[in-house]
Amino acid sequence: MAPRFGGGEKCGICDKTVYAQEKIEAGGVPFHKTCFKCSHCKMSLSLQNYAQAEKILYCKNHYQSEVVAKNAQIVS
Repeated sequence: MAPRFGGGEKCGICDKTVYAQEKIEAGGVPFHKTCFKCSHCKMSLSLQNYAQAEKILYCKNHYQSEVVAKNAQIVS
């Protein structure tokens, strides 16, 4: 097995090493600040305006339409 260089925490989106100066952590998962975006609309997120479901990031609007609405359909 080849040695793995660039040790350290890996970004939850791109799987590359996250260094302290570019790190944002949400749900116990490290991300690059530039990777911390809504998976639907690609809007940049902050710790104040993000939502996360099954390790997928969303803005609050798309969390409502993609996760909450779909879960409500399953229950009904």
